[in-house]
Amino acid sequence: MTSLRPIAFGLLAITMLGAAACSDSPSANQDATATTDSGSIPASITTEPTSSSNDDVARDGAELTTADLVELAEPSIVRIATATGVGTGFVVDEDGYILTNHHVVESALGGFNTGITVTMSDGGTYQAEIVGVDARADIALLKIEASGLPALAFADLDDVVVGQDVVAMGFALDLDGGEGGSFSVTRGIVSQKNRSIHENSPSSILGAIQTDAAINHGNSGGPLLNLYGEVVGVNTAIAPDPLTGDQAPGIGFAVGSDTAKAVYEQLREAGQVNRGLLGISQFEAVRPAVARDLGIPEDEGGVLVNNVSAGGPVSVAGMRNGDVIVRIGDYDIANEADLAVALIRHSAGETVEIDIYRDGEKQTLTVTLGVAPTT
Repeated sequence: MTSLRPIAFGLLAITMLGAAACSDSPSANQDATATTDSGSIPASITTEPTSSSNDDVARDGAELTTADLVELAEPSIVRIATATGVGTGFVVDEDGYILTNHHVVESALGGFNTGITVTMSDGGTYQAEIVGVDARADIALLKIEASGLPALAFADLDDVVVGQDVVAMGFALDLDGGEGGSFSVTRGIVSQKNRSIHENSPSSILGAIQTDAAINHGNSGGPLLNLYGEVVGVNTAIAPDPLTGDQAPGIGFAVGSDTAKAVYEQLREAGQVNRGLLGISQFEAVRPAVARDLGIPEDEGGVLVNNVSAGGPVSVAGMRNGDVIVRIGDYDIANEADLAVALIRHSAGETVEIDIYRDGEKQTLTVTLGVAPTT
């Protein structure tokens, strides 16, 4: 693939890769570049959402009009300001838990203590504390001293289909004026599922949602919503035009809902994500044609391993190039997004059984997961 120039804007540059070049190992090739969409505008569990979540309301009937969706969701969406910029977040629990991007609040980490100001749709402001961050998935969990807040629910990523309508909400460009202040709404479709986007480091976001809903600087950390008011993804990146380096119109990315939810639950419970490591440096989702060639069931999916890292956890357990992973511990693996969630929910040091297909036959390996890099 051709390398693209990053936009010289934002707090964190990330690259976008094809699935075949994904990695859970501490090294991977980067081939194309996107940029996060927030950051440098000057500032002027069981953890399911609780009873004030809009979950019941959203699924009680037909899809909402965009106007009704805005009325429903806007009270849950917050403006996040730090010393270095403005981004977006959204309430995930009525007791003041707010999800956003790691890069939105990165300046408040590492002892910089720049402060994080959260502004609600009614104008109320709070100073937020960081509960935990996961730079690898570009997710941060904040807490404000408030209760009874309206929380957004996560969509099941399996129910999300390419071509469905979605709406992005947030504080794009932190514009002046307007009935809702700098709050903005854009609408589009799910352009593709299960994209893999990588930072200029070993970190990666698997199972990302691609959308043509306009996402701009300041939208970072805000929700991408279906028409039931459920969070399909967390807006995180935009792609540059390969010729100019300017923002490519209609190509934005959001952390998929399943990954975002899994990270949220870990951060809320432990303040960090102790993600497991397999030790495979290249893999890809198994498409039906590939399944036929490999002699495995076409409807099972799975992840085809193209490069097992020597000496890594699965290498020690006997995994080989060409094996197809279809289950890790408690989780079926149909694609890269499932793999990402399974490695969030099964921690480093945990011993799990991994089901694979090899030469058309199903086998089970016992693997002790390694420690994944946190950045």
